[in-house]
Formats: sequence, structure tokens, C-alpha cells
Amino acid sequence: CVTTRTAPPPAVSVAVGARLRSPRRRVVCFSARRNRRSRASASSGTPPASALGLVLSPEAKEYYRGVLDSQSGDDESRLLDAAPCDFFELLGVDTGASAVDVKAAFRKLQRCVHPDIAGAAAEPLAVLLNSAYATLMDDIVREAYKKTVEASRRVFANGSLFDGRPVSKWNGPDTERAAVFVDESACIGCKSCTLYAPNTFEMVEDFNAGRARCTTQWGNDLETTQIAIELCSVDCIHWVQRTELPISEYAMKGYEGVQTRGHRDHGPNMGSAPSGTNQFANAERMLKMRREGKAFLNEAGEGGAYKGHDEKLGGAIAAAWLALPNEAREKGWPSWSAPIA
Repeated sequence: CVTTRTAPPPAVSVAVGARLRSPRRRVVCFSARRNRRSRASASSGTPPASALGLVLSPEAKEYYRGVLDSQSGDDESRLLDAAPCDFFELLGVDTGASAVDVKAAFRKLQRCVHPDIAGAAAEPLAVLLNSAYATLMDDIVREAYKKTVEASRRVFANGSLFDGRPVSKWNGPDTERAAVFVDESACIGCKSCTLYAPNTFEMVEDFNAGRARCTTQWGNDLETTQIAIELCSVDCIHWVQRTELPISEYAMKGYEGVQTRGHRDHGPNMGSAPSGTNQFANAERMLKMRREGKAFLNEAGEGGAYKGHDEKLGGAIAAAWLALPNEAREKGWPSWSAPIA
């Protein structure tokens, strides 16, 4: 590892593969770091981007991170789509809905998912729709269920609903499959990426003590974006599949309001413990619950009431809804089935 000292340049300018540690110190030992990253990626089980049909440059491949594995097919990737995840969302009513609202919504949707009309694929959701009706028609049970739903939403994404839309603005071509994602839980707020690629990255919360975020996909060209990624001293910026961007950014919402690594290392609460939040783990957990949704339905029985909500029930609702024929989803839940711009 060779270290050289140079005078600070008027503008950052490095070749892809070089690392800028500070304005006066450049470390050019990227090959050793590259090997460590490759071994770490292999041990984590993250598949190579090429296994999922994503074409990246050799430099960019080292920064790829995914939620789906290389064996995932179209049915598996659909589990990352937006879907109702609790009985209120399933019926299309808010948490303050009355029994009258619940009854009206149920009657409308019941016709859309009847197996005689929508086919056998609709049977799991028909069972869950009956459970939603049984749970939300009773004032006492509905209130108890409401509290667990609100708590669940706060824990995962600060109360936000997953609508399948990315948070960042898309500025790339429609055919582009790669996107950029910042792991804000690991960001130290060094601002390197925002200074080098300002049309792609921004500091949020506080410019001097906040976190970086990709606010515009492909706001800068590929080379500029790749160099900005490599300038990150803690490797918290990743290339991801465009199809996985919405779920990754949604999972990151659960980290808003939690101290960044920069706050812990340098801010007024220096030395505080890490939050333990990891948006990739959150997204993978959400995918896991949806995968296991069918098994959960088999254990749950036939359309009974639920006194509380949890991840397993949420995964079962989402998986059953996503298994519906497209025509049934579009007829009963047009807002959920609308194409994403």
C-alpha cells in the first residue's frame, strides 16, 4: 500500500479505482481493498449482478448489492411489488373507518375475489378478506387491531405505506436497469459523494451533520457517479437493480430520525451505540415474510378474526394479493394496480 501526499487540487479529480481519504492524503491501494470487498460479498451470499441480468462495469460490480438471489424468477421478483399489507389497506379504508365503511368495502371486494369469478388463485385472498371483515366489524377487536397495525408501520418505515414507487427521481433512460442506493445507516456525512456528483447526491437533514442520499438517479454520467461512489470511505453507496430500488428506499425510511454513524462518531452524542437498523435486512425480512405467506395461511385456518397484526400476517396478505389475476387486482384495487411513472 503506497501513500503519497499532494497539495489539495482546486477540484476533485481521480481515476476510477483511486480513493481520496482527505483533501491532502490519497491512498492508492485499491487492489487490496477490492479483494477484501470481493471476499466479503461472497461470504454474505449476495449474488453477482450478472446472475440477475444486470450489466455493470468491472469497477461498478464491486459495489453491487441485491435483495433477490440468483435463483429468483419472475414470481419471486413480483414479491417486491407494492401490495396491501394489513386489513385496512386490503379493504381500502383508513384506520379510523367505522363498521359501516368496513361492510361497504367488503361487499365490493368480495365479488372481485370470489373463486368462481377470479379462479382458484383467489382462494387465499378470499379467506383473508373474510378475516378482515371479521376483525374490523367488531369495534373492540378493530381498535385492538388498529393499535398493532400503527405500531407495525412505525417500526418498519416510520408509518409510511409501501406504494412500489422509488423515493429518488429517475433521470436515466427507460432501458437502464441499474440504480444507486445509499445505506444511510452507515453514512458518516463526509459529503464526498455530494461534492463530486451534486446532481445525483444530496445531504439531507443537515449539510454538516446529516447523511447523504441519492435524490436523482443518473443525475450525473456513469463515470462521475462511479467515482463518487468510490470516494465514500465507508463503502455505504451501492449499485442496485432498478426493480429493487423501491423496496430498498422504502426500508430506508425506517431509519429516518435515527442517529447516523456520523452523529455517533462526531456529533453531540458521540460514542452512542449503533441503531442496529439495516435497510437491506429490513427489505430481505419483508421478502421472507411474503415468501412464507402461503404457509402462514395454511396454519391460520379459515377466515377467523385477528386481535393483532404482525409481519407474518402482513406477508400473507401481500403474497395472496400479488397472486391474484391481474384483472381482479385492477378491478378491485385500481390505486394499487396503477402503473408506476
